[in-house]
Amino acid sequence: MEQSQNEGKGVKAEPGSSANQKNKKKMSKAKAIGILAVIVIIWLIAVQLMAADRYQAVVRVVEGQNQVGVNPLTDRLDYGDLSRDNGASRFVSLKNDGRVGKFIMVWKFGEISEIMKLSNNNFTLKPGEEYRLELNVYIPVSAEIREYKGRVWIFKWPKPF
Repeated sequence: MEQSQNEGKGVKAEPGSSANQKNKKKMSKAKAIGILAVIVIIWLIAVQLMAADRYQAVVRVVEGQNQVGVNPLTDRLDYGDLSRDNGASRFVSLKNDGRVGKFIMVWKFGEISEIMKLSNNNFTLKPGEEYRLELNVYIPVSAEIREYKGRVWIFKWPKPF
């Protein structure tokens, strides 16, 4: 007896058959769910980017020793004028007035980020809790005499658990 060539193999659906249409519907449904999930994730990230606290950060390195010039304005993280081998601190108060904990994440950008240190990063603020974030700048002896600029973004993500 001869075995048939199609024995043990699946039968292919021909175009226009009901099996082929069902597969297309399943794939299109899965694709739609995937696209919807990507859109929701992008939307959530965009909302968090827009809601982040953003601060300009600037320090001017000047000639001399123990030179400190302080800017009294509070609209940005302005460390004023500092000579080499000096430092200064600025503070940002964070408060959680909500009923859900918040995960705090701080990002530093720009050339000032290399000489800036944070007192804390990637931490949780419990409901009703307050925290005073300290941002320190130290001017190394090897720093150029010029202005260093950057930005600081503070994200507050809901943390339900």
